[in-house]
Amino acid sequence: DVYGSDRAGGNASAIARALGWLVQRRVAVTTISLVGPENKLLATAVSRAQQRGMLIVAAVGNDGPAAPPAYPASYKGVFAVTGVDGKNRALPEAGRALHTDFAAPGDAVLAATGANTTDRLRGTSFAAPLVAGRLALRYPAPAIDRIAPAVSALVFEARDLGKNGRDKTYGHGLICGDCGGR
Repeated sequence: DVYGSDRAGGNASAIARALGWLVQRRVAVTTISLVGPENKLLATAVSRAQQRGMLIVAAVGNDGPAAPPAYPASYKGVFAVTGVDGKNRALPEAGRALHTDFAAPGDAVLAATGANTTDRLRGTSFAAPLVAGRLALRYPAPAIDRIAPAVSALVFEARDLGKNGRDKTYGHGLICGDCGGR
């Protein structure tokens, strides 16, 4: 629980400091693969990073579709990402944000688990970096005037899933359907 006081978890001020550090180093795209309730400090940090040209991609969480909206994925301008299984169906445990922008593989995603180990992992936290990676290819350095073309290119890349056009479950569609080691 990154918002809590558990020493193993961290807190919103740590995330805010991390975003500030990334902005200072001119990072163009970052992923936040955690969820929590709305938090004013985090909202301010996200907004300030966005004002400096950073694009933020966040997982919608894994608390199920009945869970309350997940943050930071629900903040304005944050790209909310859900996960899909090998048949491109939304993960049943995938949470919801106030909006969903994209879907990406979130089941059996090959990921590093240590210096020399990998495993197949599941969840929206593993889908979000796939979208962030594709976005970073189009937006390598923070520049407000380059955001719209980068996002348009990503939307164009998305493969429509679910209802025709953008929808609440898959957003603009599937990104990186052939990524994730599947």
